Amino acid sequence: MVKLMDVKIWVRLVVSILLAVIVSGAGLIHWATLEQRKIAEEQARDIAMSVHQVTLAGLTGMMITGTISLRSIFLDQIKETNHIESIKVFRSEAVVKQYGPGLEGEIPTDPAEHNVLRHGTPQFDVFRGKDGSERLRAVIPAIASENYLGKNCTFCHEVTPGTVLGAVSMEVSLAKAHETVREFSKNALIAAAALCVPLGLFIWFFTSRLVTRPMRRMTEGLQRIAAGDIDDIQLLPERGRDEVGLATTAFNRVMGKAYELIQQQRLSRIVFDSSLEGITVTDARARIQMVNKAFSDTTGYSAEEAIGQTPALLKSGKQGEEFYHEFWKVLSEKGEWRGEIWNRRKNGSIYAEWLNISAVRNKRGEVEHYVAIFSDITERKQREEMITFQAFHDGLTKLPNRILFRDRLEQALMQAKRHKTRTPAVMFLDLDRFKQINDTFGHDAGDLLLKEVAARLRQCVRGTDTVARLAGDEFTVLLPEISEESDAQAVATKILAAMQVPIDIGPESRVVTTSIGIAMYPRDGRDVDTLMKRADAAMYSVKGSGRASVAFFSPELVGMPSRHAEMEARLRQAVLERSFVLHYQPIFDLQSGAIHGQEALLRWQVAADELVLPEEFLPLAEETGLIVKIGEWVLESACLQARAWQGGDAAVAIAVNLSAPEFRRPDLVEMVRNTLKRTGVSPQLLELEISESLAMQDVDYAARTIRALADLGVGVSLDDFGTGYSNMTALRRLPVSALKIDRSLLIEHGADPAGYAILTAIFGVAHALALRIVAEGVETEGQLAVLRELACSRVQGNLLGAPVKS
Repeated sequence: MVKLMDVKIWVRLVVSILLAVIVSGAGLIHWATLEQRKIAEEQARDIAMSVHQVTLAGLTGMMITGTISLRSIFLDQIKETNHIESIKVFRSEAVVKQYGPGLEGEIPTDPAEHNVLRHGTPQFDVFRGKDGSERLRAVIPAIASENYLGKNCTFCHEVTPGTVLGAVSMEVSLAKAHETVREFSKNALIAAAALCVPLGLFIWFFTSRLVTRPMRRMTEGLQRIAAGDIDDIQLLPERGRDEVGLATTAFNRVMGKAYELIQQQRLSRIVFDSSLEGITVTDARARIQMVNKAFSDTTGYSAEEAIGQTPALLKSGKQGEEFYHEFWKVLSEKGEWRGEIWNRRKNGSIYAEWLNISAVRNKRGEVEHYVAIFSDITERKQREEMITFQAFHDGLTKLPNRILFRDRLEQALMQAKRHKTRTPAVMFLDLDRFKQINDTFGHDAGDLLLKEVAARLRQCVRGTDTVARLAGDEFTVLLPEISEESDAQAVATKILAAMQVPIDIGPESRVVTTSIGIAMYPRDGRDVDTLMKRADAAMYSVKGSGRASVAFFSPELVGMPSRHAEMEARLRQAVLERSFVLHYQPIFDLQSGAIHGQEALLRWQVAADELVLPEEFLPLAEETGLIVKIGEWVLESACLQARAWQGGDAAVAIAVNLSAPEFRRPDLVEMVRNTLKRTGVSPQLLELEISESLAMQDVDYAARTIRALADLGVGVSLDDFGTGYSNMTALRRLPVSALKIDRSLLIEHGADPAGYAILTAIFGVAHALALRIVAEGVETEGQLAVLRELACSRVQGNLLGAPVKS
């Protein structure tokens, strides 16, 4: 069944009004009908009274004229003339005593007639006859009077005035009067019905146009708000200042405000869902109520899995209860907390995140929600760790470098000052005849040899000891916890024995020996520089007495040159005399085979037939600051060579490497500009190379500097790409023109599926960023085949062309 409240309001209003009109009209008609009946009955009484008088007058006249025998005819005429159903005249006892009972049937027969004769009061009653019609029964007395219709009744009747002489009883038909009343009622109903039709139409028009239509549009608008569909929202026309007009005005204000709020909510939701940072909203009891997509992407938990849980779902266990106690204490007191926290993903892996939590309070100051915004900083921390590692470790052997070694030596000396029994030892090691091996078997073989030496040295010491590579074939060892010279001697002997085992170098195996010099604290020195210089001097003495041995520093060695000091002095002299040469290795276009450019490679010309490779002296040059002057010479010499080639038919670009001190110098861009101007070479023919790890140490600075160089027209490429911590986000910010893949990533065709996958990923990134790729160190046809498959742009290596002097 349809509920009343489900019926439209205008229908209910019209029906209600019509019902009220019908009920009121029916009541009015009923009242009018009753009034008509009363009037009809009054008229019937008046007729009865008239008939009463006519009857008495007629009968009196007949008695006087002696024509009383005609009374029946007279009474019948009266009945026919006045619609009288029946009429009779009867005498009272007083008249009966004087004149007798009268004609047959003219005696009182019912209580009403006896009552009228007794009391002399007329009696009128309405009753329904046997035929079903209503009739008026009138019993009207005749009262003796000295002047009754002009006659003195006391002359004929021996009674006193006021005596009841008799009565006239008659039945008057009310059928005609009631017919008139029914006709009136019918006409009244027809008129009322005719009135209801226009009245209903008017009410429908009024309510539907002025009330129902605005309310329907208000309802539609509110339903749109509830559904969040506000794109096609329309305000209602405001007409008048009546109740509907005021409601319309208020509704329009609500709709306008709702539009703003829903737009803000929609925008907030878009921001919430699109944010790259994870967002979590909890209630005051820390129950998760909302999470965004980044939350699920980072944690692995879907919204359905997280909602209803607490953030303890992600707890990793790396931080103790004290951390969380302090966390909640700060959050409760200050209403916010920010910092690093370790959490656990759904797959069980632990990740670091930077977390900001804020408490949301109501007007009473009570916490209603907590909003947490976090970002996964695992990659950043790994990158920082990698950058830190690269800053303090050797890129080839992964051993600590000179900086880290000095730091650990300083720490060991501080510990030794507190623990008097400790006598830390510093060892300097130099491989014997390493240059000969490098020249014979090539650069790659030399690198493999250095890695093997590093591994053997680590096996010869304890976990608390430190093995470092300073430069070239120079290694150092720190023994921080020994207490006797014999302990250092034992380690040195172990190292010498380990180096007696042949090492596979290229097609053959060779024994590569080492010379070891040792300085002891505090006997040989109490500071870092002194100990390192004296260990170097001791090692240099071994070199001079036959190599492949060990020597402790002794007072006789004071003042004698060390290899480090000798090389620094020679290097300074070389800078003054410009005893350097540049060799150029061609860079080929892999598709056409044409030479695309040349990479300038620095060599130290120590003798007419002896060259020192850069890895042997550049670390010392950087340490002493000589690298800046050397770099300026390299850049100018390379530009002059490019200018010479530019004037011929074979103009090619020249690539020049920049060291960390050179790249960080504040006047780098100005120095390059001046060099280009001074040498007259086109900027498009110069390309500067910086290592990937150097660029990632300070991406903002690198981006600014590279962009400034690009504004000069100079190209910049990332060297050794893939050996550091490759950050794709940072790479997008660097306006570099090329990536140079390090030789360690090159593989033989079909030899290393994992390596091939890494190369494929690197090439995919480079192609997506429209960057040129240069593969360096190509030594075999298998490597070249792989590069062809990956659509490499440029290649260089000894297979295609070894470095040569111009």
